[in-house]
Amino acid sequence: KKLNLKHLTKADKNASSLALGGCTYGITPTESAAAFAIFGNGGMYYNPTTYYKVVDISGNVILEPKKGKRAIGEDTATIMNHLLREVVYKEGGTGRSIGGYNYRMKCYAKTGTSSDTKDSWLVGGTPYYIGSVWYGFDHNYRVYNTSAAKSIWRDIMREIHEGLETKEFEDSEDVYRKGDGYYKD
Repeated sequence: KKLNLKHLTKADKNASSLALGGCTYGITPTESAAAFAIFGNGGMYYNPTTYYKVVDISGNVILEPKKGKRAIGEDTATIMNHLLREVVYKEGGTGRSIGGYNYRMKCYAKTGTSSDTKDSWLVGGTPYYIGSVWYGFDHNYRVYNTSAAKSIWRDIMREIHEGLETKEFEDSEDVYRKGDGYYKD
């Protein structure tokens, strides 16, 4: 499924709101997860699916998602991955409360609360999974627990990573770290 952005209005030009789907008609958590997944898998975009693969009783693969398409460069994905990790691990990061989902693996995230406190978002990824949580009401009522999306994401990720081996994100060889930043060769 491709993102359908034809419904955007002049009011949607606020780029910070667009980062998490805060446009006039919004995007779904599935679309949000697919968009942010590129920062954890080397810049490749995959159409969202609800399965990894389907195998028959003999182990033969009978259904797999289609191959991904390059959305951004591997180097850009690596830099964005590290920038979005600061949301979780840097002092003052808006996603610090999710860092304890699993102390063996790192994650990256983007949080968001609408200015009128009617939406709370968290989209984040690990080396295994990407997840997006929207917390709010269909009819634009104010939410009083702006950390609910973070709590839901953390609890789900804690459970689905149970028993998985520690895994690291793969960084592009074209990116190097210097001081507090990441740079492209």
